[in-house]
Amino acid sequence: ALVVCGGEFKLSDANIYKPLAKIGDITVIEGIVQILRRNNFRNILITGKTDLLKEIFKIIGNGDGLGVDVKYFDDNNLLGSAKALEYVKPYLNSTTLFVPGDEIFDFDLREMVNFHKENNSVASLAILNNPAGQNVKDRVMIKGSKILLYERMKSLETSKLIPTSIMLFEPDILKYIPPGNINWNIHQDLLPRLSQEGLLVGYILNGNWIDINSTQDLGIARDIFNKATSRI
Repeated sequence: ALVVCGGEFKLSDANIYKPLAKIGDITVIEGIVQILRRNNFRNILITGKTDLLKEIFKIIGNGDGLGVDVKYFDDNNLLGSAKALEYVKPYLNSTTLFVPGDEIFDFDLREMVNFHKENNSVASLAILNNPAGQNVKDRVMIKGSKILLYERMKSLETSKLIPTSIMLFEPDILKYIPPGNINWNIHQDLLPRLSQEGLLVGYILNGNWIDINSTQDLGIARDIFNKATSRI
């Protein structure tokens, strides 16, 4: 699993990195690692700025205490979120899970892995189905399991399909990230390209998910984490 903590990555209303914020008695990054371990992801790569990685290392070290193996990769000069995959290229020799360091969820990743392999796709994106609708900045169009369109919009729109940033991908995904000093982002560039080429499928998740942006989100994240650790 690749946990990406790039960019400024701080809460909108507090001067603290999101992975270091507390959800109950633990930090967000500890919560993510625990969820990954419970879903049988034991080899974990974490990318981020040096100062953030130093703080994360103080909390989880090499992962022994959490039953995982953790490796760290500086991405101080990162040119877009998709470029984080290039930093860990030597380790991407099998199916890999991509998880942002600010998202907490309680759905079964093992079911998602089965879905991904059954569809034989380059990438599978987890999508939350919210019948009530929710404001989103990314829009998807799906036919069956195939994502026909993925695009970042200029303004928020209400949708019942909520794209997360959690995805499974194969090593071939690196072919769709231009080499060299070019900005290439997951949402603006990579996912739209994969959808255009028919290489992206959508996994409609059964569970809960939150993208942590503010201190108000931390309570929701704590509740979702508690559900995840009690169910799995």
